[in-house]
Amino acid sequence: MTLFLIILVLCLLFPDLYIWWNFTRGQSGLWRTLLVCLPTLVIVGSIVLMFCQVRLVTLMQIAFIVVVCVAIPKLVFVLVDLLGRGIVWGHADWLPTVHRVAVFFAAAMACVQIYGTVWGWQRIVVAPQSVKVHGLPAAFDGYQVVQISDLHLGTYVGETSFVEEVVDSVNSLNPDLIVFTGDLVNNYPDELTPYLPVLSRLKARDGVISILGNHDYCMFQTGLTPAEQRKETARLVQMQEQMGWKVLRNAHEAVVRGDDTLYVAGVDNTGKPPFPKLGNLSKALAQIPDSACIILLSHDPWHWRHGVVGESPVALTLSGHTHALQMQIGHFSPAAWFMPEWGGLYREGNQQLFVSTGIGGRVPYRLGAWPKIERLTLKK
Repeated sequence: MTLFLIILVLCLLFPDLYIWWNFTRGQSGLWRTLLVCLPTLVIVGSIVLMFCQVRLVTLMQIAFIVVVCVAIPKLVFVLVDLLGRGIVWGHADWLPTVHRVAVFFAAAMACVQIYGTVWGWQRIVVAPQSVKVHGLPAAFDGYQVVQISDLHLGTYVGETSFVEEVVDSVNSLNPDLIVFTGDLVNNYPDELTPYLPVLSRLKARDGVISILGNHDYCMFQTGLTPAEQRKETARLVQMQEQMGWKVLRNAHEAVVRGDDTLYVAGVDNTGKPPFPKLGNLSKALAQIPDSACIILLSHDPWHWRHGVVGESPVALTLSGHTHALQMQIGHFSPAAWFMPEWGGLYREGNQQLFVSTGIGGRVPYRLGAWPKIERLTLKK
C-alpha cells in the first residue's frame, strides 16, 4: 500500500513539474502555477486526512474524481508531449503541433473519465455464464444462480432508483437462487435503511443467501471499539434477515431438488491483510456428506488459493471484492497488477472460482467494468 501511494504521488508531481518547467515557468502571476498544482494539492491533502483517520465519504469521492478526471488526463498530456518532442527532436517549429496533439489526447481521456463518473456507474449489465460443476447432482443440471456483489449502498446517499433497477433486473431473470457475496454497505448498518423495502423485493425460488464482506464489519466506522463493531455487524445481519435474506456466517444451507441436494456454504471474510481473516471453512462445511457437491460463498477471492484449493471438497467458489478496480478494457483490468484472480472464471483441477466484479463501489465510477449482475447456469 505504501509503495502504491509513493507511485501515485510521483505520478501526480511529475506532470505538475513538467508543465511548470515547460509552459508556466517565467510567466507572470502565481495563479498559473497554483492552478496547475491545485488538483495535486487536493489529492495529497485527502490522502493525508485519510491517514489521520478522517474518512469522510465525500472527501474520498472528490479525491478520486479529481484523480480520474484531472490527474490522469494531465499525465496523458505529459506522456504524449514527451513522445512528440522525441519524434520531432531538432525541429522546434513542430512543437506547437506536438502540444496540440497532446491536448487532444488529454481532452479525449478527460471525456472518457467523465463518462465513467457521470454515467458509467449506472450502466447495468447482465452477464450470462455457463459453469460446469464437478459432481453436480443431476437435478441441478441447468440450475440458475444469480450472483450480485459489492453494492456499497452508502455511496448512493439514500437515492434508491439505481438499486431499484438492479432489483428489477435480477427478478426479471426468474432465478432459482440469488446469492450476494458481500460488501452491502460502506461503513455502518444505517446505510441499508433506505433500501430495506427495495432489496426485500428480491425473489428466487430458493431464496436469497448472503455473506459479509470486509466493509460489513463496520471497521471503517471511526471511533468504535471491537465490541461495538461486532454489535454493529450483528445489527446489519439482523436487517438482512428482516429482508428475508439468509446470512451464512461460517455455516451452510442445503438446497433440495427431489432426491438430490446441493450445499451452499458461506464464510465470514477471509482476506489478505489488511483485510480481516474471520472465516472458518471447517465450521461452514461441518456435517456435509463427503460425496456432496458444495458451492462456497467467500467474499475475497484471495481465500480460494489460501484455504480452499486442495484443502477442501468445495467444487465452486463465488467471490466479489475486487470491483476490477472499477476499470476494465476488454479482458484487462489494472486489478490484475494486484490480484491474480480479479474477475471471471478460474480453474484448478476440479475446483473453480468465479469472481464477480460487482455492482457498486465507494465512489460512483465505473469504466468498462460496468455494474454487473452475474447469471450463472450450473452444468454437469
